[in-house]
Amino acid sequence: MLWLHRSSRCFKFCLSSVTSLSSSVTIRTNSQCHLQLSLSSDGQFTRYANRSNKPLIATTKSFQQTHRTMADNIQYLDIPDKSATDKKIYKTILLPNGLHALIISDPSPVPHDGFTTSESSMGEGDETSGETESTNSSSEFTSSTSGSGRSSSDSDSEVGDGKLAACAILMDYGSFAEPREYQGLAHFLEHMIFMGSEKYPEENIFDAHIKKCGGFTNAITDCEDTVFYFEVAEKHLDSSLDYFTALMKHPLMKQEAMQRERCSVDSEFQQIVQEDETRRDQLLASLATDGYPHGTFAWGNLKTLKDNVDDQALHQLLHEIRRDHYAANRMFLCLQARLPIDELETLVLRHFADIPSNGVLAPDLSKFSYKDAFRAEFYEHAFFVKPVENVCKLELTWVLPSVRQYYRSKPDQFLAFVLGYEGKGSLCAYLRRRLWALELVAGIDDNGFDLNSMYSLFNVCIYLTDEGFKNLDDVLAATFAYVKVLAQADAQTLRTIYDEQQGIEETGFRFQPQRPAMDNVQQLVLNCKYFPPKDVLTGKDLYYEYNEQHLADLIGHLNEFKFNLMLTARKYEDLVFDKRENWFGTEYTSIPMPEKWQRLWNEVDPKSMPELFLPEANRFVTQDFSVYWHKMGKPLLPEAPKKLLQSEICELWFRADDKYELPEAYMYFYLISPLQRKSAKNDAMCALYEELVKFHVSEELYPATSAGLNYTFNVGEKGLILKVEGYNEKLHLLVESIAQAMVTVQSTLNENILATFVKDQRKSYFNTLIKPRALNRDVRLCVVEHMRWLMIDKYKCLNEITLKDLQEFSGLFPQQLYVQALVQGNYKEVHAQEVMNTLLKRLGCKPIQEHYYVEDRTVQLPQGAHYIRCHALNEQDTNTVITNYYQIGPNNVRLECILDLLMMFVEEPLFDQLRTKEQLGYHVGATVRMNYGIAGYSIMVNSQETNTSASHVEKRIEVFRNNMLQILEEMSQEDYDHTRDSLIKLKQVVDNALETEVSRNWNEIVNEEYMFDRRRQQIEVLRNLTKREIVAFLLDNEITNMRKVSIQIIGHLPDKTSKPKTKPLTNADADADADADVEKTPTQSEPNDDDKDDNDEDMESSDEDEDELFQALANKLNVVFLPQEGDATTIVDIADFKSNLDLFPTNLPNQQDNTKTTLLEDALMNT
Repeated sequence: MLWLHRSSRCFKFCLSSVTSLSSSVTIRTNSQCHLQLSLSSDGQFTRYANRSNKPLIATTKSFQQTHRTMADNIQYLDIPDKSATDKKIYKTILLPNGLHALIISDPSPVPHDGFTTSESSMGEGDETSGETESTNSSSEFTSSTSGSGRSSSDSDSEVGDGKLAACAILMDYGSFAEPREYQGLAHFLEHMIFMGSEKYPEENIFDAHIKKCGGFTNAITDCEDTVFYFEVAEKHLDSSLDYFTALMKHPLMKQEAMQRERCSVDSEFQQIVQEDETRRDQLLASLATDGYPHGTFAWGNLKTLKDNVDDQALHQLLHEIRRDHYAANRMFLCLQARLPIDELETLVLRHFADIPSNGVLAPDLSKFSYKDAFRAEFYEHAFFVKPVENVCKLELTWVLPSVRQYYRSKPDQFLAFVLGYEGKGSLCAYLRRRLWALELVAGIDDNGFDLNSMYSLFNVCIYLTDEGFKNLDDVLAATFAYVKVLAQADAQTLRTIYDEQQGIEETGFRFQPQRPAMDNVQQLVLNCKYFPPKDVLTGKDLYYEYNEQHLADLIGHLNEFKFNLMLTARKYEDLVFDKRENWFGTEYTSIPMPEKWQRLWNEVDPKSMPELFLPEANRFVTQDFSVYWHKMGKPLLPEAPKKLLQSEICELWFRADDKYELPEAYMYFYLISPLQRKSAKNDAMCALYEELVKFHVSEELYPATSAGLNYTFNVGEKGLILKVEGYNEKLHLLVESIAQAMVTVQSTLNENILATFVKDQRKSYFNTLIKPRALNRDVRLCVVEHMRWLMIDKYKCLNEITLKDLQEFSGLFPQQLYVQALVQGNYKEVHAQEVMNTLLKRLGCKPIQEHYYVEDRTVQLPQGAHYIRCHALNEQDTNTVITNYYQIGPNNVRLECILDLLMMFVEEPLFDQLRTKEQLGYHVGATVRMNYGIAGYSIMVNSQETNTSASHVEKRIEVFRNNMLQILEEMSQEDYDHTRDSLIKLKQVVDNALETEVSRNWNEIVNEEYMFDRRRQQIEVLRNLTKREIVAFLLDNEITNMRKVSIQIIGHLPDKTSKPKTKPLTNADADADADADVEKTPTQSEPNDDDKDDNDEDMESSDEDEDELFQALANKLNVVFLPQEGDATTIVDIADFKSNLDLFPTNLPNQQDNTKTTLLEDALMNT
């Protein structure tokens, strides 16, 4: 379609969907157009304006002729190479306006299981909870501030046969190109784009449309590009593209909207301002050579976008940049759906062919040499940085040429594998054996600052223990030695390792599971920009060819004493943090590179460290890729898992794969023990035990993780959760190794190991506690769950743990267990039983005797509203997190459907009111929550105390909640039906990969509900659920069952008088970044170092001194719940509050539906 003039821009219609009609039909457009279109029997449209009867004529023939003309001018580029197992159809085209488009048709057959759902980017916290949560999204752990939710295809079948459509568009413009006087402008522009279009002028109308359809939308600004993307049911793809492209073509970006979105940008910045990794990047950016684009402050805040800024000039500049750089010739598009490839091409032409093109080119970064990207100080000085978190790490960062030019041979990825290897002979194993480090990461981060068109930052990051910090010179010597081992290796040795990795990557690509559509288009739209069309699918994954020269060049760079050395720690010798980075306020200092470290580099002899050598042949590489289901003749299999074993000590569930036809399997084990819940000390020891087991097997099993096998071993609510996954041939070896370590780790313990891991766990707890959202979650779950220890209590118990305590715990843990297990995938029943029997035999466990400690119980909150408040533990953190939790009661399928639907109804109004209009915070969300079968929901706002008070935010949340009934009552029946149908289609979406199906089944097993067809039952309920029923539910709950608790973690107002310290750090004043709450009691100590045991003035301080320092810290680092005089609804003691409350029963009676919703776990700990 040609680009129409402004007077008729809103006149856009789809002829292809109606030209087959033989009779007259009237099509009503959106409310902004004020038009009616009539199609007569001769195929002519007549357009009537509401205020005029003068018709405008357009014919289907003219449109078809225009379509054919555009099609004639389309360039069809190379079809991408794909895996043999990839059933999708691809087409790459270049439109006449210069827009590059990758079109993906996904016609692959999908399983008809009736209870599947789509999931994307799943993650896990370090600790699991008995709580699951749902937003209107079935794939996100928490609701997104810029929209969340999932939807499905347009199928009306009750079986899970839907797939989602997704679209991503990349603008070849990012923060590197923004004017330096308006830092953060590229990010600000991304926000402003969503503020309505000329065709659809209402702010956030696109976001509202997507949410109403159960979809998801978001955007991200990087250094060289900006990506907008959404996911929605195919039924709504055409209309969604119309809203979407209206924003790309003619966004309003009104001046009056700027202030609100500037606040949103600033709020987003405030949420990450305390993140050490982000602070590190900005510190490096401050070392950029003058005039180089990476020296900018890409986040932006009120200082850069409001203070001393002329709003009219800024508004004009926004439009100029959008016009110049958001042009078709600078756009890359990726569109995926199940529609036929030609229909998708038609959609692309209809919606994107008339985006204006202007011929303006992207800034030329080739003139900026990587050799001069950073000032000499970057290499010639050593940097010492004070962290927010309790962390100690050593980083070496080399500046390399942009490695995008080497994508076919990937020498950078190969070197990252070698230097980051953790198996036998590796640098990591060498440091671990000496307890100098527990983690090492190497390579180039996949973000625009570390990898761009100018340079690449190759980083080796070593997370040091206290012993490693004390032996820093020896750690550096070992690191230098391993670099030289690599540099001195003969070509054949390197080629042998390379060939093995090449084969592993090729196998991984060959058997790559399907990604969710939105994840896929986000990645591929970037690939479209940086790889030739033929390599769009393979460019990031395959080692195409070995290039000795490329590898030698990069090794040559690494084998040169020219890198940035950064030590992030609370203290180093008598150095003073006398400098402060401008935007994040990071305190640091730098000194000329110490001569002793230069001598180490020059004199170190790798032969003096025979423990260091390159990776050996990997015994875990899979050889057998046969699929058992094929060998069995592809029989029909039950949809639900089958119980193979049930006894006093275990239950084993199994399902063979007949859907994904890949040589992979999943084995999940929940090792339930009564020990963990007995005390906070036991809970802390369980975390130590978990870490020690992983430490014990890390060197042995790392080769498995590089060969396509993976495992996680984490603390759960009442035990440990082991998950292994990957190619099935050798998967059982991981289970056997971890089981063996569980029973042998006790004999390996000594005082040095205990001290190292206690301090590491202390840091882990501390770094979680200082995050307001994580603290909010911890307090909320402790209030709601019957047996749960506050993390601060576990933190305080760590110093009480003796070697004898931990040895006894390690010995006792395997003795009494109940094991829940699921084996699913390319496996046989007999083999699953063998794995289970081997696990039980090695553990030697017996039945649990004290069942009280493994029963999952939820507290019944009292009627009315209660409040629990405390200050954030980091006094530099302004973030306030308010979560209002509303408990309903025992769950069933009907109740969870009502709550799921309610969240879909209120999400967009919540976002629009609390974030867009009131600007209370960047992150706003409504979430369904399930705690051990007890349903509820929450509304959360992440604000800043500098923006508004916690009490005001809580009141505004409550005002909105009181309006929820009105929102529903005023909703038209048409809108109700539309939203309900979107949720039904959301439930019908097929699992993209085996892992998603396994996760659904696993949730049913660990929650002991076993409703494997939950989605089918939800659909049946939803089809008959009326608006009147939901209104009645809300009214009844408000009158008879209002149970609310408001959890408020209150941020701090900044101390404007604070300045960088100008004297050496001491034990008394080393750091106040994470002091305790502002509310001090007479028994609390004065502000002190937040983890002094790691900041002694003398690194060789005695254990006695460290114990005293820890005790001082433990007394200070405390969660103090703030009282409110005369207010009985304020909780100041959680245990006392819960002591007189009833508990919901362990086994709920069979009502209409005795189930919890299979919803995703709470992931606030991950954010």
